[in-house]
Amino acid sequence: MLRMASSNGISLSRLRQLVGMTENETFSAKHENQLFGLVGLAGHTSPELLPRRLRGGGIICYGHRFRVKTLLRFRRPQVCPACIRETRCCAAHWDLSVSVLCLRHRCFLQDFCPKCHAAIRWNRPSIEWGHCKHYLGWVLAEEDIPQELISFQQITEGLLSDQEPDFSGLASLCHGLSLDAWCNLLWAVGLMAGPNATPLRTVSSAAPSCVSARAILLRAAGRLQRAVNSGPNLSELAHVVTEAPLVGTILNPSNERDRSIVLTWYRLIFGVREEAALIRRHRSLSQMNLF
Repeated sequence: MLRMASSNGISLSRLRQLVGMTENETFSAKHENQLFGLVGLAGHTSPELLPRRLRGGGIICYGHRFRVKTLLRFRRPQVCPACIRETRCCAAHWDLSVSVLCLRHRCFLQDFCPKCHAAIRWNRPSIEWGHCKHYLGWVLAEEDIPQELISFQQITEGLLSDQEPDFSGLASLCHGLSLDAWCNLLWAVGLMAGPNATPLRTVSSAAPSCVSARAILLRAAGRLQRAVNSGPNLSELAHVVTEAPLVGTILNPSNERDRSIVLTWYRLIFGVREEAALIRRHRSLSQMNLF
């Protein structure tokens, strides 16, 4: 939408007016026909590029269902400065809260202006220029990227493009996992800063900053690697795993495969007794399928 507006010399505010939206309204699937009509694509089948809210909670975007909206960066966009400089295009994976890298340029994604450190907004003059009137396609210094983050990024982008990624040491525990369940698993394992710590409330209500997202994924990577190395028993993670993302995925999964996989993770981390208690509290988990 930003590229459409800037290429035609108008602002996002003006684009909203053209399709009958209010100033603060978010672009969504219900606006697709009008928006595609403006560029001569009316009637074309779209791969659910814009978010659509689901009854009972959740959002579909880019063809994937997300249980909670904080897994998408509706209010805190991030960019790869090198991609912006070279192509003036945005990549779909930038919109995911657990996406922290550009694999092509081997650099971290950024969510602030390099000159004035203002947060990058969606509502800006163009893809490469911030609302602060500073250029966003700056040259980044080389950084050492941990291999674990590169592996996580490859898995995230593979799932986004509907490919079966290489889960490496987690293969037996993650095979068949959806993008939504993968995001929730990383959140569950990485949110706590330390044993029995209370996760920040803001993480459950808004997408994290780039720096916070990196910290969450680095913690998740270290903890998962140590747990996998210690064998099939993941009980050592019990004091550093946040239950809510796991339980939420178990109770409201994208599909039954997700429920089965995440329930297995829950049992390996918290034990058989806690799993049984969870099932007793939620009788729907103990119901057998008729077919």
